[in-house]
Amino acid sequence: MLRNFLKTAVRYILKNKVITGINILSLAIGISATLVIFLLIQYDFSFDKNVSDRDRVYRLVSDGDFKNAGTLVPLVRTLETDLTGIESVVPVFKNRNAKIKVSDAASGEPRVFNKENDFVFTNKQYFDFYPHVWLSGSAASLEQQNMAILTDKDLLRYFPKSSAAEVLGKTFIFGDSIVLEIGGVVEEMAYSSDFKFSSFIAVATIPQYHSLKQSFGWDGWSNYSDANQCLVKLKAGTSPAQLEADILAFVSNNKKIDIDGWKDKFKLQPIADVHFNTEFNYSAIKPETLRNLLILALFLLSLGIINFVNLSTAQSIERAKEIGIRKTLGSSKRKLVWQFLTETFVVAFVATLLSILLLPLLLQAFDGFIPKGLTWRNIPTMSIGLFLFVQLILVTFLAGFYPAWVLTGYAPVLALKNQLSKNSNLSRSSSIRKTLTVFQFVLAQVFLVAVLVVSKQIQFATNKDMGFRKDAIINFYIPGLMNNSDKGKLLKTKLEAIPEIKALSFGNQSPAFAGWMNTTITTAGDTASKILTLDSRTGDENYLAVYNIPLVAGRNIRLLDTTSEALINEKALGLLNLKSAEDAIGLSLNGGELTVVGVMKDFDVASAHYEIRPLIYWGDDKGYVMHVALDQHHPENWKAAIDKIAKEYTVLFPDDSFEYKFLDETIAGFYFKEEQLSQLLRWAVALSVVIAGLGLFGLAIFTANQRAKEIGIRKVLGATIAQIVFLLLKNVLVLVTIACVIAFPIAWFLVNKWLQDFAYRTDISWWIFAASTLGLIGVATGVLLTRTLFAAHANPVNSLRDE
Repeated sequence: MLRNFLKTAVRYILKNKVITGINILSLAIGISATLVIFLLIQYDFSFDKNVSDRDRVYRLVSDGDFKNAGTLVPLVRTLETDLTGIESVVPVFKNRNAKIKVSDAASGEPRVFNKENDFVFTNKQYFDFYPHVWLSGSAASLEQQNMAILTDKDLLRYFPKSSAAEVLGKTFIFGDSIVLEIGGVVEEMAYSSDFKFSSFIAVATIPQYHSLKQSFGWDGWSNYSDANQCLVKLKAGTSPAQLEADILAFVSNNKKIDIDGWKDKFKLQPIADVHFNTEFNYSAIKPETLRNLLILALFLLSLGIINFVNLSTAQSIERAKEIGIRKTLGSSKRKLVWQFLTETFVVAFVATLLSILLLPLLLQAFDGFIPKGLTWRNIPTMSIGLFLFVQLILVTFLAGFYPAWVLTGYAPVLALKNQLSKNSNLSRSSSIRKTLTVFQFVLAQVFLVAVLVVSKQIQFATNKDMGFRKDAIINFYIPGLMNNSDKGKLLKTKLEAIPEIKALSFGNQSPAFAGWMNTTITTAGDTASKILTLDSRTGDENYLAVYNIPLVAGRNIRLLDTTSEALINEKALGLLNLKSAEDAIGLSLNGGELTVVGVMKDFDVASAHYEIRPLIYWGDDKGYVMHVALDQHHPENWKAAIDKIAKEYTVLFPDDSFEYKFLDETIAGFYFKEEQLSQLLRWAVALSVVIAGLGLFGLAIFTANQRAKEIGIRKVLGATIAQIVFLLLKNVLVLVTIACVIAFPIAWFLVNKWLQDFAYRTDISWWIFAASTLGLIGVATGVLLTRTLFAAHANPVNSLRDE
């Protein structure tokens, strides 16, 4: 019986190639979308699943007014020995932009690797938390100073002619002069983790070198950086809340100050929460985002299913006699239902095969949205196979059951007498087709409005006045960060002689950047000192000139040998309980180490997601970022200026390539996730419009065929081509218009909710709804015209000829 069902299904499908092609393509697009989203969800939920004793592992984060994934390095150093309830501590001190030198055995000249970002300073317990496959050596080597462990990936890069065993005991240079010995080689981590690194350096190396101590804030009880992270494993039965309280008390005792401002400053974040928590990781993906992606994929799949249902029920009149004959010859309704479900299964199966072929193309098309660790080559075939099988069965029943029920519900006598107008199933299916068509275009309209609003918000955020100059400014790092600050100052002196440079400053980060940099300050109170947390920037006296940041009170800083002068922004006045900017002048901070000499006008310190925060800027000539202001009015001179900068840079840093970035490009990068969302929504609009358009085209074919005699009679009676076209268009265009009206409040609610994530946001303009409505009606009209014009120009003799 199944064989007969399949033969009949294939024969019918081949007979109706156009409609079958529309159904297959519509379903394939939806299935491909769900497959990609399934892979994304599976990938993101796989993070840190392999951590040993996962339920007892936490990341220690700073959780006050300022959220920071990092913590205090002195605290990390003393946690295990000075606090109870902790089984083991793993420092995760990330090194950014490292330079590696490896001696070439053949030439004797060192090979230099710049911008190495996957090195981490840690201890042997890291490999207890994250098991690796050892190729040589052991984790115990990280107990010794100046020892390193490489992954096989870096082994191949640094020592391409040496095996894992041969490389033991060999050395390489980290930075400019730190010699490290290789104590082991491991395979690269085979599973997904937010704590995956390519090479590991013994944390005991840091205190030997002043440059490393300064870079990581080894002795600083007020230095926070998300580069300095810490994992802890609690002893069985230890309460995380109690340990958090113990840590706070411990910090209080070490700092010898009143810590009222430090309430809830430290938090133990479960390792399972790390990958999805955007409070401590700006680039993290929210579970809600994955949920919304899944909903989006299901909507796209539903559009394909709707096309199948609409086109199948629209064919009901053509298949009515077939049903009548089958029933007359004794076929039961059950058998007929299984026959039509078999046809649906064949179409869905072909669509599934097509979606698999489309998968590599979709992953490539969504390259900016797909995580780097997810490629079609490392897709788990077992889970994908199971997912596709379950989806195939569901699609078969969802797409096929209702059309089968409609088709098999016709009375044989009415079907054979061409009196189906008396059958209630026919009118009911027509109403359902209209409802489903409206639903298709509601989705398309919502996606289109979302695209326009997201694009408008990105444009608003990137073009808004941030309170400082951002045009024609380039930033570049000094190699070795603060380890080369003396060379940085020398480079600054040389660059000041370049006439195309209008202003120049040497310090740390720009006014706004994609990260967190904050510090703690102490103020003298009536009874005890208080500690406050502010965003921080440091640099020389030219910083304000480069960025055109105005002062509202006081004067600019001067670099002094004994104490540091500082500037605060207007937002910090409230934090310091000051009534006016003038009251801040002369304020002593940190026991006299800092003196406030001026107040800056508020400016944005991060993306438009965040409000302006209290900030302090103090003088410091030990920087690692050069800030260069070029002539805004003569962009034709920028290349010459940059070439001159690169020349001077190469003289001082011959082993490093000169890499710079314009500040406005950096700011545009703040909205990478929004650009990804915009790209995804554009694809959603395109796919939903294509699927809905295919459905309309199919329905137009049936409508034209069904009304062929009516059209012929109207033409004979004098109807014009325009009148015929309008006759065929008006019903569908009414449905599209209704869909747009229904979509308006839904789209407004969704995009308004999305905009709430921004502290500074654009308005939802009326023209967005008008443009999206006209665009959708235009697309629908264009699709329908391709068929209705053909029907309107048909010779009425052919349609009126009696069968």
